Amino acid sequence: MKILLILCFLLISNLSFCQERTYTKSQLDSMSKETVFSEKHHLILKEKDTTSFKIIEHIPVYKGCEKEKDNAAKKNCMSQKIAELFKTHFKTTLPNDSKVPSGKARISLQFYIDKDGSLIDSIAKAPDEYLENEALRVLKLIPKFTPGYQRGEPVKVPYSLPIVLEVENENEDSDNFSYPVFRGCETKSSNEELKKCSKRKIMNFIKMSFDLGIADVALPQEKSTQFRLDFIINKKGKVEQVNAKANHRAIAIEAIRVTKRLPKFKKPGTKNGKAVNTPFSLLMTIYF
Repeated sequence: MKILLILCFLLISNLSFCQERTYTKSQLDSMSKETVFSEKHHLILKEKDTTSFKIIEHIPVYKGCEKEKDNAAKKNCMSQKIAELFKTHFKTTLPNDSKVPSGKARISLQFYIDKDGSLIDSIAKAPDEYLENEALRVLKLIPKFTPGYQRGEPVKVPYSLPIVLEVENENEDSDNFSYPVFRGCETKSSNEELKKCSKRKIMNFIKMSFDLGIADVALPQEKSTQFRLDFIINKKGKVEQVNAKANHRAIAIEAIRVTKRLPKFKKPGTKNGKAVNTPFSLLMTIYF
């Protein structure tokens, strides 16, 4: 069996803040479009009856990506959908015996999309067994694909994708760390409750403040757009170091602008009674 390098996608872009302004269609199109997922190489064994995403005529299509115009767009859409599925369904609280620290955990996924569109032979590689098993559980939630075709015949297609998730180890200094308190979340007692409350209220704030006109002009053929936000809640409870990753630069700029306007947290995160900088990440979908 020969080893074949196949392409996968990761969220990229580290965008700086810009002054608020009104964009025309030509101005938005002059901004270089940035794919939400960058291509990375991963090794996967190739079988005789498989065809790589790199050379296939018609790639497998994830449910909801049928209207994308070409293979590149369909592939990008599929990666986004899988990433969103993991963000929604992956149980990020680690078990008591886990040695994985809280923070970002990278999981490498490999699987085949069979000739009938079903997902088979899944493999997950992660820092511990719990993360691998949980990744395989979430992969089973992926709906059946429209199969890939080569020369008019359905083919088996290998696929590889890295996923990065924020995980929480509750045993790691859990008695000494207190999560930042967003306004309206003061009554929540545990770190998990505070985090969920803050996430919900931050997302509502961004959705209410986001200029949908920018999204409509930047992506006239779309009905929604997805972006990822990473920022720090500093020792004073203020948001700083805001970065966004999106499928159009204008979307990322607007996401950064709105996030920078988040109100000051009622209390910052603390560890051993002292204020600390606390990282925060969100994957959001805006409909327009």
